[in-house]
Amino acid sequence: MKKAILIIHGFVGSMYDNEYLMNYLEYDNRFKVFARTLPGHDKHDNYQKVEYTEWVTFVENWIEEIISMGYKKIYVIGHSMGGVLAGHLASKYKEVKKIVFINAAYHTLNFNQNKIDIIKNKDYKDFLYLLTKVIHTSIPFFLEFTRLVKEYSNCLKDVKCDALILQSNKDQVVALENANLIYNDLSSNNKYITYLDNEKHTVFYGNNNNVERKKEIAEYIRIYLRGGSKWKKIWKEII
Repeated sequence: MKKAILIIHGFVGSMYDNEYLMNYLEYDNRFKVFARTLPGHDKHDNYQKVEYTEWVTFVENWIEEIISMGYKKIYVIGHSMGGVLAGHLASKYKEVKKIVFINAAYHTLNFNQNKIDIIKNKDYKDFLYLLTKVIHTSIPFFLEFTRLVKEYSNCLKDVKCDALILQSNKDQVVALENANLIYNDLSSNNKYITYLDNEKHTVFYGNNNNVERKKEIAEYIRIYLRGGSKWKKIWKEII
């Protein structure tokens, strides 16, 4: 039976933020990819009526549905806030055998990086894009995100499955040291950090229009999920 991959998007995003990764992994006949949009993130939803507990319940029901289909090996990929939800699932369900954190939002708002991007590099488009998305939601909605992080940050110590931490070195939302903090909190025996060189917070959508670069990162994730000796040969601290 194929291995299930569950991809969880970030705050004020949607399942389509990782569409390239979804499609790329689906080409591998060993995988069945699942992706959905979290409550409150559809354009027709009312942000102010969503509580963080609804996100937790949603992903729990989702993975339990996948388990009920007969999948006994599930790989979870979480981007930004989705990384926090992925960490929770990995801590709770024994069926989760591998987890991939992509700029997981355990420690958010990298103002030092913002200053470098805007003042030194004059690179502010991505930051303004994300800031605009947050402003167009609501303060209560944003506070639900912060409550989620506060409530579930401690889950990492209960994560024992294999883990890959991907951290963009020019992330304008999550601080660079976020990767080490996650690494140190995990109880996994097999855990890896890889920094994505010259990448921002949104890896597969938005800032990165270089298809070959997206392919390189997606292939790196695919090989990690496949495992084996090939992964051990290609793992790098920076790609």
